[in-house]
Amino acid sequence: MTAGTKRDVRHAARARRRELARGTDHAAREAAAVAIADAVLRFVPEPCRVAVYESLPDEPPTGRLVEALLAAGHEVIVPVVLEDFSLEWRYAVPGASGDDATVRRPGHGGHEPDADVRQRWLGTDALATCDLIVTPGLSVDSHGTRLGQGGGCYDRALLHRDPSAPVVTLLHEGEQSELDLPADAHDVPVDGYVTTTGRVVRLR
Repeated sequence: MTAGTKRDVRHAARARRRELARGTDHAAREAAAVAIADAVLRFVPEPCRVAVYESLPDEPPTGRLVEALLAAGHEVIVPVVLEDFSLEWRYAVPGASGDDATVRRPGHGGHEPDADVRQRWLGTDALATCDLIVTPGLSVDSHGTRLGQGGGCYDRALLHRDPSAPVVTLLHEGEQSELDLPADAHDVPVDGYVTTTGRVVRLR
């Protein structure tokens, strides 16, 4: 049974996430950050390169995960969302991944990076070098169908990945879908998800 049209399902998922964000205090968010970091670190191969998104305030927090990966000696790359919704990549650095920081995405303002900054980017195909890819998402179903925000950023970026590299999505506990999510031909399924309680679900 399918959950509905992608537009309707996305609208409902965004509303649910806004409600979750309003009901989550700093202590709960910190506990979620710790749970996510501990869960992901348990299955990261050693040593490796991991792609992780930098979370917006209502998303499952990733700052502590980035810091923990770097502290454990892993290489971490994070996305830069370009105006055409494609993803460039850059190295994460310690102390620059606060969970409450607002990340620049199209429509969020900010200035186009200068030439010196762009020279330090790793290319739109950098996922080909990663051993694990952590993606954002609003929901995931039992087949690995991921519901994103609608820009197609990650579906395009994941075409560059090494097929042997697992792709996992971070979700707030309860955001997983019991119904089949709507999917288009270009949607790339994920291999599992990790929730803000530290629950790891492998799907593929």
